Amino acid sequence: MSRLSAVRPAYWISGVLLAIAVVVPLLVSTYAKDEPRLWGFPFFYWYQFLWVFLSAILVSICYWLVITEERKRRAAQGLGDPDRPETEADR
Repeated sequence: MSRLSAVRPAYWISGVLLAIAVVVPLLVSTYAKDEPRLWGFPFFYWYQFLWVFLSAILVSICYWLVITEERKRRAAQGLGDPDRPETEADR
C-alpha cells in the first residue's frame, strides 16, 4: 500500500480548504476594482476584509477535522485521549 492511500479524507479536505484560504486572496485580478461599493467602501477593501473572516472560519473547520481524525486514530491505536491530563497511574 502506498503512503498516499493511507492519508485520510479529513486531511485532504483540510488541505484543500487551507489552499483556498491562501490562494483566493492572492488572485488580485478578481478584486482589483472599485465597484460595487459597500457602505462607501470600494470592493477592493471590503472583499479583502471579508476574506479575513472567511479564512478564520476555514481554518477553524480544518482544525476541527484534523483534531477529530487524530482522536479517532489515537483511540484506534489504544493511546487514549490526548486532551485528558496524564495521571500517575498512566505512567
